[in-house]
Amino acid sequence: MPTEESNPQLWTLRFKQHKVTVLLFVEQTQPFSSIKADLLNALQGRGYSEINQRPLPSDAEDIILGLPIDKNDPSKGWIGLDIPAMDMEDETGNKKKMGGKKSVLNASPLGAGLRDGSLLAFKFRSENAKKDDDGLDLDDSDWDVIMPSYDEE
Repeated sequence: MPTEESNPQLWTLRFKQHKVTVLLFVEQTQPFSSIKADLLNALQGRGYSEINQRPLPSDAEDIILGLPIDKNDPSKGWIGLDIPAMDMEDETGNKKKMGGKKSVLNASPLGAGLRDGSLLAFKFRSENAKKDDDGLDLDDSDWDVIMPSYDEE
């Protein structure tokens, strides 16, 4: 039987909400919009209609991704992956616009600085969520992620 060669462009990302964990194989440069659609399809394919009494959205754009504040200790909390637009000054005093919906930082796992095996949280956008001018969520609370521990009985 021939062995398959590994593809270094293909990464495994772990997505977590409540007690649900989904592993997805993604390209490093695959847009997050496509990854969110794959995540929603994976959840629907496994028969999920809700997670912890929160219904799955009908549109993948209603999925919000987050990163652990401390990648070595996810229990410290999560922050949204999308970087809102902001004006920054460089060392010469010139203003530059950073972040925003079309930023390379928000475009793909590689642009966001993720690596193979990275852990991300996901949640579903609520109807009354506050958004900035680019349509990015401003609320970083309510990440429902339960990490398993050895202390559980």
